[in-house]
Amino acid sequence: MVNTGNNDLMLLIGRILLGVIFAKAVFSLISGSVPVEFAAKGAKFIPLPEVVVWVGFIVKAVAGICLLLGFKTRTAAFALIVFTLLTAFNYHDIGGNIFMKEISMVGGLLVLAATGAGRWSFDKR
Repeated sequence: MVNTGNNDLMLLIGRILLGVIFAKAVFSLISGSVPVEFAAKGAKFIPLPEVVVWVGFIVKAVAGICLLLGFKTRTAAFALIVFTLLTAFNYHDIGGNIFMKEISMVGGLLVLAATGAGRWSFDKR
């Protein structure tokens, strides 16, 4: 693949759009608009959901910011792939709209993990 300025711009925009969704969720938790009890309540198979919710928010915060900055992008993308798959299967009905949106996000994260962050990032790859 020839790496042109357009590719770098598209990688930057895609990386930011993917990172924003995860970083925004952290601000929702901090602001209190998503109570931990609500997030933990819907858990189907994860033990100690109140603890796991906090671990998940930490993963989302760190990996989301890494995506935004293009720092350790592939590692951050893989962490968010695991997180998003666990979330999809644990909280949503398989085949439902929200489940499919989560799976679509995994697709975008897989593309980002495969291509890297692009030239306009801390990774510069």
